[in-house]
Amino acid sequence: MISRARALDLSLVGLISVCWGLNWPAVKIILTQIQPWTLRSLGFAVGAAVLFAYARSRGESLAVPRGQRWPLVAVALLNMAGFNICSAFGQMNMATSGAAIIAYTMPAWATLLAIPILGERPGPRQWMGLACGLTGLAVLLGPDLLRLGALPLGPAFMLTGALSWALGNVLIKRTAWTMGPNAITGWQFAISLPVVLPFALALDPAPTLALEPRVAVALVFHILVAMVGGYLLWFAIVRRLSVAQASVSSLIVPVIGVTGAIVVLGETPPLRTYAALALILCAVLLVVMVRDKRPVPAPVPVTAEPREAGSPGR
Repeated sequence: MISRARALDLSLVGLISVCWGLNWPAVKIILTQIQPWTLRSLGFAVGAAVLFAYARSRGESLAVPRGQRWPLVAVALLNMAGFNICSAFGQMNMATSGAAIIAYTMPAWATLLAIPILGERPGPRQWMGLACGLTGLAVLLGPDLLRLGALPLGPAFMLTGALSWALGNVLIKRTAWTMGPNAITGWQFAISLPVVLPFALALDPAPTLALEPRVAVALVFHILVAMVGGYLLWFAIVRRLSVAQASVSSLIVPVIGVTGAIVVLGETPPLRTYAALALILCAVLLVVMVRDKRPVPAPVPVTAEPREAGSPGR
C-alpha cells in the first residue's frame, strides 16, 4: 500500500501528463491556422483573465507582496514566456515528437541547476531515475537523433525552451510564496502578455474567425486545460516535491505527447515507444513513490514588507 501523500503525488503527475502530453498535438493543429505570437497572446490573455476571476471568486487577494515581485517576474519570463515562445517556434521547425522530447531534457538541467542554487543533493535513486528517464527519451527519439542536424533551428528553439523552463522551476522552488496558486499563475500569464503581444500585432496577420472545428477544439483545450489547468497542477507538484522529483516525474509527458501525435495526427506508432514508456514509468516511480529520508532544503524566505531598521539580516 502506498501512502495517501504518494497517491496524491502520482495523481497530480498523471493529470498533468495528460494535460501537457495531449497539448503537443493540439498546438500542432492550432498552428495550421493561428500564428505563434497570436497563439501565445491569446493563451496568456485568457489564462490571466480566467485565473484572476477565479481567484477573486474565492476571495483570494491578487496583491503581490513587495519581496515577491521580482521573483514573480523572473519566473514568468522564464517558465511561461520563454518556454512557450520557444516551444511554439520549435514545433514550426521540426516534428512534434522530436520537439516534445527535446523539451523534456529539462529534468537534467533542472536537477543540475538545483544543486548550486537550492543546495539540493539528489540521492542515488533520483540520479538513477534521471538516467532511466533520459534513456527512455533517447529510445523514443531513436533514429530522429541522427536527423536533428538537418533542421537546426527547431532543436535550438526547443533546447533554449528546456533551459528556460528548468531555471524557472528552480526559482519557483527557491521562493517561499505567500500568494495563492491562482494569483501566482494568473500573474505569470499577465506578465508574459506584454512580451508577446507587440510581436503578434506587428508580425502576425489578423487571425481568422472561421476556424476549422478541430482547430477550435484544440484551441479551447490548449488554453483552458493545458495552460490554465496544467500550470496550476505544475505549481502544486513543484511545491510538494523537490526539483529533481518534480522534473523527473514530468518525463512521462512526452510519451503521452508522442502517443497523442500518433493518434491525433495519424502517425504510425513505432515499437520503441513501448520500451521508452517502460523506462520512463520506472523513472517516475523511482523518484516519486519513495519519500527521501533527507530533508529537502527550505525555500529562501521572502517577506512582504522591508525589514525595520536594526532588524537582523540572514
